[in-house]
Amino acid sequence: MKKLPLLLLFLCAISLPMCESGIPLPTPPDKEQEDNKNEEESKDEDGKDNDAEDITLNGTIISDATTLYGIITDKQSGQAIENVVVSDGFSCVKSDKNGVYQIVRHDNSTMVYLSVPAEYEIPVDAGNHPAFFKRFTLAKDERFRHDFQLELLPGGKQTQFTLLALADIQVHDSNDVDRFRDETIPDINELVPTLVNPYGITLGDITNKNNSAMWTKVRQAMTKQSITFMQCMGNHDHLNELSPNDHSQTTSYWKSVENFQKYFGPQNYSFSRGDVHFVVLDNCLHGEKPDNAGGTHEYATGLYDWGYEWFLQDLSFIPKSKAVVLCCHIPFRDGGGDNHNNGRYRKEILNKLSEYREAHILIGHTHHMYNWIHTVNGKRIQEHINAAVCGQMWHGPIGRDGAPNGYGVYEFEGTTLKNYWFKGTGVDKDVQMRCYKGGEEIYDPRMNVNMTAKKNIFPSYSWGLKDHIVANIWNIELGEWEVTLWQNGQKVCEMTNFRDYDYYALYWFCEVYGSSSTSYQHKSHHLYYGKLKDPNAPFEVRAVDRRGVRGPYTCSEVTTNYDGLNGDFETYVPQNN
Repeated sequence: MKKLPLLLLFLCAISLPMCESGIPLPTPPDKEQEDNKNEEESKDEDGKDNDAEDITLNGTIISDATTLYGIITDKQSGQAIENVVVSDGFSCVKSDKNGVYQIVRHDNSTMVYLSVPAEYEIPVDAGNHPAFFKRFTLAKDERFRHDFQLELLPGGKQTQFTLLALADIQVHDSNDVDRFRDETIPDINELVPTLVNPYGITLGDITNKNNSAMWTKVRQAMTKQSITFMQCMGNHDHLNELSPNDHSQTTSYWKSVENFQKYFGPQNYSFSRGDVHFVVLDNCLHGEKPDNAGGTHEYATGLYDWGYEWFLQDLSFIPKSKAVVLCCHIPFRDGGGDNHNNGRYRKEILNKLSEYREAHILIGHTHHMYNWIHTVNGKRIQEHINAAVCGQMWHGPIGRDGAPNGYGVYEFEGTTLKNYWFKGTGVDKDVQMRCYKGGEEIYDPRMNVNMTAKKNIFPSYSWGLKDHIVANIWNIELGEWEVTLWQNGQKVCEMTNFRDYDYYALYWFCEVYGSSSTSYQHKSHHLYYGKLKDPNAPFEVRAVDRRGVRGPYTCSEVTTNYDGLNGDFETYVPQNN
């Protein structure tokens, strides 16, 4: 009996070095749960882990290599959501059965974000701005945890919805912001109640020359509006120059996107609505010269290798039975003159889009309207180049192609783009063309901003078009519409497409506004002419979509002056008399 205390002392003695040497002892079952909880919470208030040890999150072991992780849950039920795609801007992963995602974060990553599934609301902040991402600043190997919550759409996945596409807001100063806030936003807010499940997206060039003060102002103009605006990055949204007077010196790409990321989130991301998957890409190669560069170009068109890889990863989760809509700034058709030869990854992107049931590309950049049809692998891919919200740099209520300041409206049903039209700001939605009479001069007696003499150098189609009607129909596809001229209830002729200036727009910018810049001179693709049978009788121009998708559009009035333009003349051009 006296030997028992000695045995106990011996057992205690040998247990002490085992503990000090790190050899684990069995953990009681009731203690294990407490330890797991502590491990899950082993991060500071910013979401950074205080240690690098393996942890378990909702039953999922977070690996040693993971530097970015979290759990995705349903806001109402608290249940984990699996199969949600999460990205750091370089890699795309799915949440597992426990709702957990984990990523080995790229060194250049500054945020983590969701590809919002079709059946869930797009998360927004108190200002109704998208909130599907989380920004961070981390050391290279530092772990970061961020959890997401999603809320189911009340009626489930929306099989019908509408997208408003705003190209080139391009605010340069406070006056531009005021016009966007006081003209464009009220027009949108008036239209939204008439639309089915509306959303908004910009198509790049939100600001002009990346003016920091303008970022704050334009974001504020979009705050607490009737729709949520997703954002796309344009060339003017990049922080372009290290030296304002030396365009050959550019910042790094990652420096150039800081303002956009700060105010609006990731520059490459995706989301789904209904049976349509939207991919948003920054297709500006910042600091690179295009092959045909002349002068002071600061960018070319295309994707970096990592951007194209991200694009492929994102689409790898999308069934081929879905529709895909790609939203970028610079056109794929011609790149606005800024492409590498055929664009870097241009062909590859079009080939990938052709794999899906239906594909479209939404574009800005040019400040004029053009609908272009790509045929790739026997698949029709339509590129919609949208006229600008700002027209031509807010120097009037029209753009250089004659289309009004405005935005595109795209109506989806299932996997099909059922209808689309261009909504002129302050203009009735049915106004889709303007007509001029050949041989009649366009003239306005009011003095331009430079108080230069009116030369009246831009007559209205005087070359062989006397007694003709010229129609500018800004949102149709060449070769797919029948445009006809009618008088007295009878078809006079089928009108002929031609390319020329819209002299009504050209006279405005060069004479009324008083600019000498060639940037205001653009030959439009969407002009048509036809000869009147009776020069003095009423007429009607009819534009009919042969595919039966849109329209018809009609016009029976001739435009000769600027009194009918949205807003007072003095809004745009200071007057001397």
